[in-house]
Amino acid sequence: MAARSIFLTLTRNARGRERSLFRSFTTTTAVVYEDSPNSAEEERGETPDDLKSRIFSLRLPKRSATNVLQRWVDEGRQVSISDLRHISKELWKSRRFKHALEVRLKGKYW
Repeated sequence: MAARSIFLTLTRNARGRERSLFRSFTTTTAVVYEDSPNSAEEERGETPDDLKSRIFSLRLPKRSATNVLQRWVDEGRQVSISDLRHISKELWKSRRFKHALEVRLKGKYW
């Protein structure tokens, strides 16, 4: 009987240590994440000005990726078919099917 209570006490103490170790690991991870070089750009509100970031900034499916593509071309910038396929694939992976289809179809007619 005494052996059982000692075992349970040790088990509880070990569980408490695992939790505290896990907590310290997550706080360390958060600190490293906050110090990443990309976070400084995000704090200043700077985003890279490329076609992929413009399309991914469309959060709502009602907004058209075709308009973003047309604006990109009107600015005199080049778009390759392989870039459109890559963007479409990334949109598909993030389950943004409408935008992925728009980009894929637009690339088909260029």
